[in-house]
Amino acid sequence: MKKFFTFIAVAGMALAAQANVLTVADPASVDDAWYSGYSPICGLYCDTYGTQVQLIYSADMLAEMAGNQITQVRFYTLNDFYENNGYGASTDVTDYINFENAKIQLSLKEVDEAGFTEVAAITGATIVATTVPVKGDTYLTFELDEPFTYNGGNLMVETLVIEEGSWGATYFIGSSTDPVMCGYYDIAGEADLSSFMPKTSFTYEAGTTPVEPTELTAAPTFNGYTTDGIHAYFVEIVPTEPSVIYYRVQYQDGEFTDWAVYEDILSFTGDGKYRIEAYAVADGKLPSYEIAYEFVVSPATGLSEMNADKAVAGVRYFNMAGHTTYTDGTTSTAKVVK
Repeated sequence: MKKFFTFIAVAGMALAAQANVLTVADPASVDDAWYSGYSPICGLYCDTYGTQVQLIYSADMLAEMAGNQITQVRFYTLNDFYENNGYGASTDVTDYINFENAKIQLSLKEVDEAGFTEVAAITGATIVATTVPVKGDTYLTFELDEPFTYNGGNLMVETLVIEEGSWGATYFIGSSTDPVMCGYYDIAGEADLSSFMPKTSFTYEAGTTPVEPTELTAAPTFNGYTTDGIHAYFVEIVPTEPSVIYYRVQYQDGEFTDWAVYEDILSFTGDGKYRIEAYAVADGKLPSYEIAYEFVVSPATGLSEMNADKAVAGVRYFNMAGHTTYTDGTTSTAKVVK
């Protein structure tokens, strides 16, 4: 009688990602406060297509965010400083977003440079977001289209005007990195460097960096045997390392069962030829190669004799080659089918 198997699917429940915010270049006092109309965007020239600003944030500055995924980047206008330092809201329109309809693109790239030493832009950044700032807002916020994995290096942040808007001066708050030139800007082909670092908040999700495994799980092995006086053949699948084993069985009719999680020794009582395929998956590793084991249950012995007087003791497969071990210690090669 055919033994039926039910595939047991265990769904991992991912913990909700925890949002964290890292804010840098936030002036602690009036004496530390700097402001600029050129960075993080050229607030004086958002009516100019192609206006570009690049900023390099040092690895030390962003250390607590290393190994996580950035989901939002926010810059602060000068009004933010007034409101958070007891001055009340500014009445000067240049202390808010004072232009409209400009579309700005944000790109990120980890770089070796800690600052700019020549008036030249860095190339190869990844586009991560676009936004159209709202006139009168205190913040300039970019919600990333997809999380950006930050690995812990110096981070170059670029803004680029890809659709020009109306003219209107806007000043942003920050601090100085003097003598390090952390900023580069280019307006209509006129480029320069700056030591102004705008106050910036990076929102990131902790513990969400995907780990891409590269090592294969060691393949499991088979142990097949029979017991005197019992017309049955037993197959044990043994892990080579701690792992979950998946298997399926092909019966005489040629049909395979669904893949199932291996839990206990398998028994076969019906006469005929069987094939078992299996693979293993260990935490943090890729699945192993599939291995295969074929045997015949007969009325006389309850097991197969692949060669005269040689009962199959076990099969070990590594990569795509098979190695069969017999009870008398000799070996042969078998085919693995994936």
